[in-house]
Amino acid sequence: MIRHFLIGSFIVLSVILTLSSGLYVFLNMKGPLLQDKIIILHKGESLKDFSEKLAQEKIIEHPKTMLFAMRLVNSYNRIKAGEYMLHSSTGMGKILNTLVEGKSIIHKLTIAEGTTTKQILDRINAETILTGEIEEEIPEGALLPETYFFTYGDTKEGIIKRMRDNMDQALDYLWENRKVNAVIKTKEEALVLASIIEKETGLSSERKKVSAVFINRLNKHMKLQADPTTIYGVTLGKYELTRELSRKDLASNSPYNTYHVYGLPPTPITNPGRASIEAALNPDETNDIFFVADGTGGHKFSSNLKEHNNNVRSFRNNQ
Repeated sequence: MIRHFLIGSFIVLSVILTLSSGLYVFLNMKGPLLQDKIIILHKGESLKDFSEKLAQEKIIEHPKTMLFAMRLVNSYNRIKAGEYMLHSSTGMGKILNTLVEGKSIIHKLTIAEGTTTKQILDRINAETILTGEIEEEIPEGALLPETYFFTYGDTKEGIIKRMRDNMDQALDYLWENRKVNAVIKTKEEALVLASIIEKETGLSSERKKVSAVFINRLNKHMKLQADPTTIYGVTLGKYELTRELSRKDLASNSPYNTYHVYGLPPTPITNPGRASIEAALNPDETNDIFFVADGTGGHKFSSNLKEHNNNVRSFRNNQ
């Protein structure tokens, strides 16, 4: 009796070991995939359909064996929906590990400082892996330009929420650590000024100098006379103005035409980055009220009209 039991147990164990070693070899065999391929396991998609899709894409050869292997190694209920990169010759075992780990491809969306809300929405809507629609209207200046990462299953509105939350957090922090002045009384005004600074200079070394010019002009009740605000009054951030500002533009009654109106425009004219917000709240202490391009990508600053006119003349002579 005991002898028969031992013989039977030995046979069963031998069969299990044979099957296990065979499965190990089978799972680690190279697959037929000739080059790297991206494959998506959609939420709600059956693993039977997915296995057949893998076979149709020539990633595996035996979809039924794939299903059997999933059950045998207890991965059937642990496989996660996602977007996966499968490399050439990937075997069935590595495919299963990839699906169980759920490491979807990570996508990167980099938004440059000074990008308008319309441009940001266009970028987000162009990302086909993001789902859903953006229902709410997004104000200019509400989104923080940074690099954002997302994976399969993320939504467009989710990305927008992260951008808005990041802007709120950055503005709150920088507001609490600002130099208090009599001109910028609210966070909203700081954001408006930051957006103008963002469009006026691309040099980090100049941001606080540009900020000082506008703060000084506001203190003196001078018009800002900032081209970017007047341009925004023409385009409202919907497109790039490819021509020079006209006399009609400069004489318009637009609230964004700071050649015509005093004070700040009613809203930001773009989405500024952290550095420009910080510059708006911490300007340099200067007497400058003018600046003009110097022909090298930077600007020359001056505290009186005579000096400014000389700088303008110098710039034109070097053109």
